[in-house]
Amino acid sequence: MDPETPTAWPVRRRMPDLATLDDVTRAAVAAAVTRLGTLHEVFAERFLASVRSHVPGYAVLSDEEIRASARRFMDILVSELTSLRIPDAALREMLGEYAVERAARGVPLDVLAVGYQLGSREMLALLDEVAAEVALPADLLLAVHDSTWEFSNEASAVFARVQHDLAVERAHFDAERRSAFAAGVLGGGFPAERINRDAHLYGLVPQARHVALAARARSADDADAVRRAVASAVRVPADRLLLAQVGPDLGFIVPRAPESVAGHLVAVGPPLPLDRLDAGFEEAALALETALRFAMSGVVRLADLGPRPLVLCGAHTAEGLAVRHLTALEATGRSSTDIEETARAYLACDQNVREVARLLAVHPNTVRYRVNRFQQLTELDLRRTEDLVTAWWLLNRRQG
Repeated sequence: MDPETPTAWPVRRRMPDLATLDDVTRAAVAAAVTRLGTLHEVFAERFLASVRSHVPGYAVLSDEEIRASARRFMDILVSELTSLRIPDAALREMLGEYAVERAARGVPLDVLAVGYQLGSREMLALLDEVAAEVALPADLLLAVHDSTWEFSNEASAVFARVQHDLAVERAHFDAERRSAFAAGVLGGGFPAERINRDAHLYGLVPQARHVALAARARSADDADAVRRAVASAVRVPADRLLLAQVGPDLGFIVPRAPESVAGHLVAVGPPLPLDRLDAGFEEAALALETALRFAMSGVVRLADLGPRPLVLCGAHTAEGLAVRHLTALEATGRSSTDIEETARAYLACDQNVREVARLLAVHPNTVRYRVNRFQQLTELDLRRTEDLVTAWWLLNRRQG
């Protein structure tokens, strides 16, 4: 919410519009402002003594830093009252900047809230003294007291908002830093010296074995879903998970391979030290691409995919072989689909005709006929090892 909008903060309950004061009261306010303008150092010393006595969290600040913040507060108060304005917007802006500065110095923002309350108390005590000197009306002085304490509560809200914003900023910076490290490790962009030097920043032991994972996301929301699913599977908090976009894939560095990742396809590399994990990710990425081509799901490893990754290789070679062996098959029209499906099942079932017949719900003689027809049209003799391998490779590549 915009703090300057009329609905952002409640109206002061008893504070009058200073511009509407009668001449006598206005003169008293002017005299009070003039007198306050001479008391910057008095207020600075009182505020310093108060926080040194009651707020240990200010120990990281020097005496002069504390005095300077008190003078800034007094400057705004005097400036606003000189113009007959209640110090709201300017003071909120000052408090926001003040909170950011103090947080950078290591002062907790809840400590700042206590410090602000002490400062308000010292300011009101000083104002009471000045009010007695200039005969400031009692009802106006009471209204100032009420308004000051109401604003003290608002100041706590300002500090809380700054604390939230800083926490979000720190989390974003930490996520970017973790992502850069993961990308450097998995993508092979970091030398071993840098990996070994920085690993402890992320709770990693360089020479311990870690596992690279690869996954593919369709959108930012999908990427977040994958991240959370992987984090749950490997029992690592989602905001502590090391991941990065590496080419088309999401890459993860995890302490152990997941047994399953609910609802997602994830490829797993071998356990390796951090400075060799780029090789593990390369293997996981190849397994992922293969699994995607074959419409697989769950957790996959390259070692479990058999010769399937070979279908991703040799595009030029595949085109030449396809022209040579599959052109005649394709020319048969609709029957080519049945012949090709049967041949693929025949190879997948280790040439077991009865198993293929059961799988396709056809007669074994139909299987034999289609396999023979496949061999005639493609000139690939499935009794010969080389032809069998070529047929398997071409058919699975086409399917992928």
